[in-house]
Amino acid sequence: MGSGQVFDFGLRLRKLRENKHLSQEELGKRVGVTKGSIYRYENNVQSPSLETARKLAVVLGTTLDNLAGLEDGVVIRLPNLSEAEEAALREFIRRFIS
Repeated sequence: MGSGQVFDFGLRLRKLRENKHLSQEELGKRVGVTKGSIYRYENNVQSPSLETARKLAVVLGTTLDNLAGLEDGVVIRLPNLSEAEEAALREFIRRFIS
């Protein structure tokens, strides 16, 4: 986050949920909370527990840091890469952005 920006957990959560085309009810079912809880999180009335926040991050395909507003980077998960393939990809990306 840049200076002067206000962190809004609820807004970030809502945008991530909408990007996944999930209703509040569906997201709640996937993480084990009610639709009302998702509504309260999105409106900054209530904060999720750490375990619920972790589940939200997994379901929404992001990290806790991103969900909490600590990072704005894109997260790409490629679980089927070998260590060598992952290292090669990281090196390619490093060279590409340098």
